[in-house]
Amino acid sequence: MASKASSPKLRARRFPVTPGQVEGPYFIADAKLQSKLFPSGAVGEEVRINGQVICQDGTAIVGATVSVWVADPAGRYDNQADDGSAKPIAVKEHRYRGRIISDQSGGYAFRILRPGNYFDSGYNLWRPAHIHVLVEAKGYETLTTQLYFEDDAHNTLDIPGDDFFQPELVVRLNPAVAITGVAQKGSFNFVLAKAS
Repeated sequence: MASKASSPKLRARRFPVTPGQVEGPYFIADAKLQSKLFPSGAVGEEVRINGQVICQDGTAIVGATVSVWVADPAGRYDNQADDGSAKPIAVKEHRYRGRIISDQSGGYAFRILRPGNYFDSGYNLWRPAHIHVLVEAKGYETLTTQLYFEDDAHNTLDIPGDDFFQPELVVRLNPAVAITGVAQKGSFNFVLAKAS
């Protein structure tokens, strides 16, 4: 009797961990739980980002904390002092930051106004617009990263090194170009490594 040929085992899919980026000076732990990260009456181009927090095998991570903070459309953070340093602010002054908890599918979503570019005098260059994100989940390594916009002319002129602009951190938006009164939408999945 002929033996059955054994079929090759399929390798489980593994997603690469989202690249880490520099945190910068303006992170505030325990920011307000909110997904609309700009004050009423603020003027700018609205951007809506959603996605999932997953581990490397694609499993959803439920209950992850996604902290987000951005500069305002003029390129200034809500806790930025005139000399560029971070200053303490009350929770009621958290205007361009917040925390979102991932749902049962690992999903998260937030709304921002597109942050402005700002000049980094230490490196003598303009930083590309970016979204700071810190993702924490029990049993996983904390991820600190930044997301970038595809159409920013400063992307490839950013500070050299892995802590700054990386093409894999670009969020592609629809519509690709801002249209007055129409929110641009994009999606990005954060992949976390299991804690060792």
